[in-house]
Amino acid sequence: MNIIFHSVRWRLQLWHALILMGVIVALCLLAHRLVVDARRERIDRELEVFERAFMKSFWDLPSQKKKDDRPPTTAEIRERFLSLDDPSKFPLELRDLFDPDASESTYLVFWDGSCQTLFRSANAPADLQFPKVPADLDQQTRMRGNFRELVHGGPRGFRVVVGRDISSDRAALQQLGWQIAGSGALLWVLGLLGGWWLAGRAIQPIAAISQTASRIAEGKLSERIDVADADNELSRLSQVLNDTFDRLASAIQRQREFTADASHELRTPLTVILSETSRGLKRERTAEEYKEIISTCSHAATRMRSLVESLLILARQDGNPPESHGESTDLSSVVTDTIQLLQPLADQKGIRIRSELQSARCLADSNSLAIVAGNLISNAILHQPAGGEAVVSVFCEDQCVILEVADHGQGIAPEHLPRLFDRFYRVDPARGPASGHSGLGLAIVQAVVENRNGSVEVRSELGKGATFRVSLPALVEE
Repeated sequence: MNIIFHSVRWRLQLWHALILMGVIVALCLLAHRLVVDARRERIDRELEVFERAFMKSFWDLPSQKKKDDRPPTTAEIRERFLSLDDPSKFPLELRDLFDPDASESTYLVFWDGSCQTLFRSANAPADLQFPKVPADLDQQTRMRGNFRELVHGGPRGFRVVVGRDISSDRAALQQLGWQIAGSGALLWVLGLLGGWWLAGRAIQPIAAISQTASRIAEGKLSERIDVADADNELSRLSQVLNDTFDRLASAIQRQREFTADASHELRTPLTVILSETSRGLKRERTAEEYKEIISTCSHAATRMRSLVESLLILARQDGNPPESHGESTDLSSVVTDTIQLLQPLADQKGIRIRSELQSARCLADSNSLAIVAGNLISNAILHQPAGGEAVVSVFCEDQCVILEVADHGQGIAPEHLPRLFDRFYRVDPARGPASGHSGLGLAIVQAVVENRNGSVEVRSELGKGATFRVSLPALVEE
C-alpha cells in the first residue's frame, strides 16, 4: 500500500478522484435542488391557477349571479357554497372536487371568520383543520405530510386551503435523484479512467528520464533522453538533463584523460629511477658511476615532484568553489615580485622583460596570483627566441583588474587555440617531460582565475607572438 501511494501516478489519480468526486457531487446536488425547486414552484402555480379557476366558475354560475353590484354578505356567500351540489355546473377539470375517490386530485376547503366550514371538497383530507395563520399574511404555502397546500386569507376572516397529494411527485423526484446519482457515478468512473490515462501520458517522460538516468549510472554515458517536440515543462527538463549529462560525460572523459595523462607523465621519471637503481644494484661500480646514477635519479625525482605539485594545485582548485572572500591584494605588487623572481631565467634566455604596471587591487590571495603571473611570464620567456621581449601590463578596465602578458615569439596556430588550456596539452610535442614541461601551466592558470570569478583568454597570430589576458573583478573601495 505504501508503494502505491509513493507513486506519482497514484497520487495524481487520488487527487483527481477526490476533486472530481467533489465537483460531480456538487453538480448532482445542485441539479437535484434545481429540479425540486422547479417542481415545487410548478405545483404552487397549479394550485393558484386551480383556485382562480374555481372562483371564476363559482361566481359565474347562472343561478348564483347577483342582481346588483353590492358586495355579497357573509350569509349570501355561505348560501352560495351550501348550494354547490351539482358537479355538472363546473368544468371537467373541477369536477374531481365532488368525487370522494379522487384523493390524488386538487382539493379545496373554505372557512368563514367564525371557523365554520363553508365548502369542503369531497376529496379533501379528513384531518384538514382551520389554518391558523397570521392575520396580516395574505398567502402562505406549506407542507403537511405528503400534501402541498396553499393557504389564503381573505376579508372578514375567510380562509381557503388549496392543496393536493404530491406523493407521486416525490416518488418521481426520488427516482430522478437516483438517476442523477447513477449518471454522476458513471461520469466519475469515466473521469477516473480518463484521469488514469492522462496521468500515464503525463508521467511517461518521467519514466523515460528515470530509465535513461539508470543506464547512465550503469556506465552508458552516451545515453540521452529523447526530447519531445512539444515545448512543455518536461521537455525543457529533459533538455536541461541532457545538457547536464553532456557536461557529466565530458567531465568524466576529461577525468579519465587526466588520470591517463598523469599516469603517463609519472611513469617516465619512475621508470628512469627504477632502471637506474636496478642498474646500480647489479654489480659494484665506481664512485663516479654511482654519482651519475644518483644524479639521474635526482633529476627524474625533481621532474616528478614538479609534476605532483602541479597536480596538487589543480586538485585544490577543482575541489574549491569560486571564492567570494579573500584579502585585498595589489596585483601590480605581485607581478613585480614575480618578474624579479624570473629575471635570472630571462637573462639566461636573453629575453628583455618590459613592465607597464599600474596599481590595481582585487580580492584574492597573493600566492594564487603569483602562480598565475609566474606561469604566464615564464611561458613568454621560454616560448620565444633569444633577444626577444616580453611585455607585462597591469591596469584597471571596466571595474576589472587586467593582467596582460605578451611575447614576440612564433605565435600559436588557430587549431591549437581551443585546446590550449586543456591539461597535458602541448602545442609543441617536443616540449615534453624531458624538457621540464608538464603541460599543466595554462590549465592551472585557468583553474585559479575561474575560481576567483575571473576569465582568461589568448590572442595570437603566427609569426607575431601571443598575448594572454587575465581579467579579475576589481576591489571596490568603500
